[in-house]
Amino acid sequence: MRFPKREFPSNFHFPISLFMRSTTERLIRKSLVWFVGVGFCLMSLVGVPLVGSWIPYDLGWDRKMDSFTEQRLQELSELGLLQTAPKGSVRALLKHQKETGQSLGKILRDPVWCQKLGLQSESYKATWYMSNPYDLLPPDLQKKIRERSYPFRSRIHVWQWCRKQKISRKWRRSLYAALIETTPHNLWRASQGQRPFTKNGQFLEPIVVDHGEGYLEVRNGHIATDPGVIPTNSDVLLLVKIQGVDRILRVKAADTGGAIKGKHVDLPITVGPEAKLLPDTRLPKNYIRNRTVQIITPTT
Repeated sequence: MRFPKREFPSNFHFPISLFMRSTTERLIRKSLVWFVGVGFCLMSLVGVPLVGSWIPYDLGWDRKMDSFTEQRLQELSELGLLQTAPKGSVRALLKHQKETGQSLGKILRDPVWCQKLGLQSESYKATWYMSNPYDLLPPDLQKKIRERSYPFRSRIHVWQWCRKQKISRKWRRSLYAALIETTPHNLWRASQGQRPFTKNGQFLEPIVVDHGEGYLEVRNGHIATDPGVIPTNSDVLLLVKIQGVDRILRVKAADTGGAIKGKHVDLPITVGPEAKLLPDTRLPKNYIRNRTVQIITPTT
């Protein structure tokens, strides 16, 4: 059976633009609804509220959180503790901090609190080292290294180059001091404007920046470990006293070293341009006095 062909009047014009516009509007509305819905789901999963205070999860409180509590929760979240510590212990910790005014770093010195939060703390020998010694070499020596077209392979390679270039005794002392702090390859990389690599292939992130005049900026970053004790790429908490203040940092075991054996960590620091040139500047291990740090990990 054939249907009759539908005829339109000769003066009829189908409103195709109106149809396309309404279709586009419907698609836009559907897309907005979808994105808003997904946003609600994602924010609820990560614990970020849409309105009101930042509450990563339900602590069982019926009162609105004040700014002090929010800041403490933010700190715990950034350290990864909010996701692992028992809620009852988190509530007790927040109450203790508010009553005593103690920092989290100070509290984690107490093994009882570590146990409550599901953590264990061990003492490690610490060696501080300079992550940017090239920047503190004499400018003319920097230029000579920069003119070299390929990297140093080893320290022996460096001293062979010194003899060939007739490097002065003072410059050699500067190079010797620099090679205590970094590898020959990374020293050459720095001369080419490249950041130093760690053993895991990432760019080195120092945990302290010395800006001079006694100002030390402390931040999360990398440490060097014995991979047999702290496996490479592990994230751990580092409790360290800097300028008399207990600081708790989230760090990655990104590097290793031939002299790092057992419970021993190397801690990188970047020294600002205010420092004296090598070999006359003080190395970090000579002016950052804490010889041990605490490595904090979840209880197994």
